[in-house]
Amino acid sequence: MTSIYCKPLSRTGLVLACCFWLAGCAGPLGLFGSRDSAPPFRDPAMSMQAASDVVMAGKTSKAEVLAALGPGVVVKFNSGFEVWAYRQKPAGAAASSAEFVVLFAPSGIVQKTRIRPSYAVHEE
Repeated sequence: MTSIYCKPLSRTGLVLACCFWLAGCAGPLGLFGSRDSAPPFRDPAMSMQAASDVVMAGKTSKAEVLAALGPGVVVKFNSGFEVWAYRQKPAGAAASSAEFVVLFAPSGIVQKTRIRPSYAVHEE
């Protein structure tokens, strides 16, 4: 025997399932797993090396980096240090992403930068 509460619950479940499906489509890889995304820097033509040339250890502030490169992925530490990472998506599935990493001292001035180039991934 079915109760009168069964229909509203099944509709609610259907609505929730649709919401989760749509949320999954809006995820970081999009509807069909596309890896194409926005460039890592505010200026789409800027290369990793050009970004490295703009940011100078001991001189450049957070505000200057934000103005020159745009927002990156930020990791804050309890010690007051921050890391900003700018990742460039690989052109093919068989490559790792290149990244430019900036370490800020607690004073807000760049302490160190690093470029990690992309490498081909060999599957065995």
